[in-house]
Amino acid sequence: MKTTILKRKLAGIPLLEIFPSDKRNIPLKTIIFYHGWQSRKELVLTQARKLAAKNFRVIAPDAMNHGERFQEVSKVPSLTFWQSIQGNLFEFAYLKDALEKKNLILDHQLAVGGISMGGMTTCMLLTQHAEILGGACLMGTPHPTRYLNRLASYAKENHVLLPEDYFSLMSWIAPYDLALHPENINHRPILFWHGTKDERIDYAEVKDFYEDIKNKEYSDHISFYTGENEGHLVQPELMNLTTEFYEKLFQK
Repeated sequence: MKTTILKRKLAGIPLLEIFPSDKRNIPLKTIIFYHGWQSRKELVLTQARKLAAKNFRVIAPDAMNHGERFQEVSKVPSLTFWQSIQGNLFEFAYLKDALEKKNLILDHQLAVGGISMGGMTTCMLLTQHAEILGGACLMGTPHPTRYLNRLASYAKENHVLLPEDYFSLMSWIAPYDLALHPENINHRPILFWHGTKDERIDYAEVKDFYEDIKNKEYSDHISFYTGENEGHLVQPELMNLTTEFYEKLFQK
């Protein structure tokens, strides 16, 4: 199927809209797909094309501080990283509203997904938005509080200054931590994939979460795949797996 890539802004957010070429203004099942840290929307295009070829509309936004919105990383440790995620969370409602006003989402069928930082965004959105049908977290963590603590420990070990009220400043994260609120999964399909040799986000964070919730009544549509000896990189096989996941998700 021929697909079209449209560069545009919705609600002031620069993004790419990818869809079957003959269905530009026709409502479609829609996926908002988020890129990773220090990446940009163009780098999820291969995945987006695969999804659009299956008759989905994909929205790939630039996160704050990235792509067309590039800003230098703050010298305050992890400030820009968490600010970028929080920006995704703030802007989700505006993206959804803009898409609905343009009648681009078919019957409210909306899912999310993302890579690394985008995977974290996905899990955090699922804690708050019951209207999202499900999502794919690729190389992200569903436990941002644990990740935050690891970053703080690393800073302390390396004598990097953090504000004394660091954890108070970051207290907004806990309500969005899927590992702290796993009941919010509420039977929705979620795909987790993580490589055992991931050097950026610890494989154990995702594996431990899955082991904790896999037999819970609310997690009956969770799937977890391990990339043996894989690092922090998306391979073609993972893109195919992700595409198949969304096909099944929208068939539910």
